[in-house]
Amino acid sequence: MDPHRISVKLYLEDPAGLDPEAVVSPLHRYIREDLVVGTPIDVARYAHVVNGPGILIIGHQLDYAIDYSEGRAGISVTRKRDAGGTFAEQVRDLAGEAARLSLLLQDEEGIGDAARVGTGEALVTILDRYEAPNDDETLVRVDPALRDAFEPLSECAGVEAVRVGTSREPFAARVTITSARPLEHWAEGSAALA
Repeated sequence: MDPHRISVKLYLEDPAGLDPEAVVSPLHRYIREDLVVGTPIDVARYAHVVNGPGILIIGHQLDYAIDYSEGRAGISVTRKRDAGGTFAEQVRDLAGEAARLSLLLQDEEGIGDAARVGTGEALVTILDRYEAPNDDETLVRVDPALRDAFEPLSECAGVEAVRVGTSREPFAARVTITSARPLEHWAEGSAALA
């Protein structure tokens, strides 16, 4: 399996604490100052959509979002183009990018810890139903790669993936990470890409 369209979401520790409008100006600045990977194009506001994408940096290769899908606030990064590397490497890079955006936003006055994501849980979505239908067989195929992606981010290699959603939705796995390393460790790998 070689999916190109992959998304990783890390969940905010305080979902109600982050004002989506407060991130708009910093996201525009991150584009101007080349602080996000790829070719970012613009910031889009979808905060009015219930359980929707929230606030996004739309890019050619990657989209970054303050994401409210599933009724849970988080930071997601979606790869839209082939980036090379294994599926596990791509997932780890996307998790690192979500962690890095969280750290950037935490440094912003008026945002701070409201943008902090937890490292004990992630949602990995493969946005290619032909390559990865949302069924148990796909979970069996991707489980080793998900372990390869997240075990280096855990102190004790405790990683478990569970399929979520229905067969009508893209494949998604909720990954729980036991004894996860600090957020800064997650962001280290992606910082070199910026």
